[in-house]
Amino acid sequence: MALKDAPKVEVLQFDEKEAYNEDRPISGLIRTQLLHLHQAENLNLPHKYHTGININDLLTERQAGEYIQKVTALLHRNGRAAKRKAAAGSNSKRKAGRKTGRRAAQRRGSR
Repeated sequence: MALKDAPKVEVLQFDEKEAYNEDRPISGLIRTQLLHLHQAENLNLPHKYHTGININDLLTERQAGEYIQKVTALLHRNGRAAKRKAAAGSNSKRKAGRKTGRRAAQRRGSR
C-alpha cells in the first residue's frame, strides 16, 4: 500500500470555551470519580477530617471540582502524616530486627 493511498483523518478544532464550562452538568465519568473519592474519604480519613458533603448534591463541574480539590488535599495531607508515623515506627522495628539478626548469627557461629 503506497503512502498516497493511506486514509486521511480529519482532526476537529478544539473549542476551549466549550471544554471548560464549569456550569455544565457533571458527566457519568465525573460522577464515578466523585463516588471513588467519596469512598476514599470515608475509608482513609479520620472522621474529624470528613468534608460532610453529600456528593448527590453536586450538580455542576464547578461543584465537583471544588469537592475533588478538597478531598484530594485531605487525602494527601493525611497520607503524608501516616507515612511519617509509619516511618517512625519502622525505625524501632528495624533496630530490634538487627539485634535479633546478630543474635541468630552468633548462635549459628557458636554451634
